[in-house]
Amino acid sequence: MNNSRRAFFKKSLMALVALPLLKSNKVVAAVACPQAAPKDKKAAGKLLEEDSSTGKRLEYVANAADSKNKKHKAGEHCGNCNFYQEKKMVENYAPCSMAANRYVADCGWCKSYRAKKA
Repeated sequence: MNNSRRAFFKKSLMALVALPLLKSNKVVAAVACPQAAPKDKKAAGKLLEEDSSTGKRLEYVANAADSKNKKHKAGEHCGNCNFYQEKKMVENYAPCSMAANRYVADCGWCKSYRAKKA
C-alpha cells in the first residue's frame, strides 16, 4: 500500500507541474491565429482585408487578440459571432453578413461583434 501511495503522489505532483505547460501551448496557438489566406479561390477572392474601407469601418482585425477597441472582451472572436456564417466555412474562414459577405478569419474580431444566441 505504501508503494502505490507514493506512486499516486508522484503522478499527482507531475500532473500539477505539467498543467502550466499545457496551458502555455494554448496561448502559443492563440498568438499564431492569422492563418494563411485560404486556398479556395472563391474565399480568397472575397477575403476581408484589415486595411480595406470595410475593414477600417468595422475596425476588423484578423486576430482578435490584436484588437485595441474598448468593446472587445476576451473570448470574443468571429467564430462565436452571430453574423459569422459557419455553415459556409472554408479553411477557418467564413462569410460575415456585417462585412458584405466577405470572408473573415474564425479568430478575427470587429466592432459589430454580437455573441451567438444559445
